[in-house]
Amino acid sequence: MVLNLPAASPAQTWQLPATDLGVPKPMGPRLPTPGQFTNEHEARIRARNAASVEADLREYADRQAQQDSLIKEASQDHIRIEHERREQAEFSAQFEAHNKPQFEAAYQALAEMLDGRRTVNLPLAVFVVENSYAAGELNYAAFKADLDELVTICRNLGGTNDSPAARFMALHRLMTDTVQVSYAGKVVAQHLSYRYDFTDFRGQKDYSKLFVTKLLRTNSGQCHSLPLLYKLLADQLGVKTYISLAPNHSYIQVLDDRGELYSYETTNHRFVTDSYYMSTGYIKAAALKNRSYLDTLTTKEVLACRLFDLGLAYEHRYGSDDFVRKCGLLGLRYYPQSVLGRMSVHNATLAAFSQAWTAAGKPSEDVAHRTPALQPLWAEVTKWAQAVREVGHEEMPPEQYARWLNATNQEQARQAAQRATQFEQTARK
Repeated sequence: MVLNLPAASPAQTWQLPATDLGVPKPMGPRLPTPGQFTNEHEARIRARNAASVEADLREYADRQAQQDSLIKEASQDHIRIEHERREQAEFSAQFEAHNKPQFEAAYQALAEMLDGRRTVNLPLAVFVVENSYAAGELNYAAFKADLDELVTICRNLGGTNDSPAARFMALHRLMTDTVQVSYAGKVVAQHLSYRYDFTDFRGQKDYSKLFVTKLLRTNSGQCHSLPLLYKLLADQLGVKTYISLAPNHSYIQVLDDRGELYSYETTNHRFVTDSYYMSTGYIKAAALKNRSYLDTLTTKEVLACRLFDLGLAYEHRYGSDDFVRKCGLLGLRYYPQSVLGRMSVHNATLAAFSQAWTAAGKPSEDVAHRTPALQPLWAEVTKWAQAVREVGHEEMPPEQYARWLNATNQEQARQAAQRATQFEQTARK
């Protein structure tokens, strides 16, 4: 049987249908050409350089801003400092104008006590000096009330025994011991003992360190204020005492009923002998011969010392000038052998010469001695330097003074106790 089959069509090749829907096929990676690599490297370098320049510009701007800020701050500080300087100058001028009359008034008060125009008043003499330095801020009534209160405490400590020894021992206890102050049988206050203040004991930084008012306020003082306070209280208690001087130092001498003098050291509250002061090595024979050291001062000599104090207080405020010289010369009229007085006048004269020498252009010593304007001033300096030497003064260094002040060996303590016992036995007879 013959089948009529359709003729076979030519064979067709099958193809995978397109699935990209017309989207171009991605191309494979291409290797960079040398030119393309160079361009990209330069672009990165340029970008890095631009970033560095931008950072440098920012850093410069920051530094400039800081400098501008510092300049502005410095300018403001300068304006503030200049303003403060002007204010200080105005205050100093006002202070000086207000305070210099205080010194003049104190000078007049002391001069009147010395020449008899005013009744001698040692508490007032001490006060006017200290009040001048304090620009009139102190109160005399309060100062006197403090002294009166201490005298009352001493009288109560003495009880019914009113002998010189009892009054001395009461004053000694007040200076050295803690005292309970009672009223109506009840303790109402405590009075502390007085101690030595070793800080700036010469008053070089703060002259008020030497003041009795400072001692009353703080219960600490030194060899200037402690003997003065002791003398002020002893006078009111009727204990016969004198102020005496040693190099850069003062102390008390107590007189008993038989006319015997006992040296009393207020810095350590002991009786001592003259050898205690001679042991320093700074007291010369000329000073003893001229009564410059270790002698009892008269009332007028004590007042003259307040004039020297006034000049020193003024010098600490304003420097040395004719007022210091004026105080020294008046004090020397009543206490001519005073080392301190002669040194005050010498230093004031030296300051006047120094000022004139500076104004003359600071000539050499040889030229200065031939300069007419300087010759009389230099002659005065030489004269007062010789006057200081004549009274046997030799300056004691502060370190040596401190060592001497602390030197209390067993023999001195034994002699002090022996002398104290002798004084008490004599006073009770």
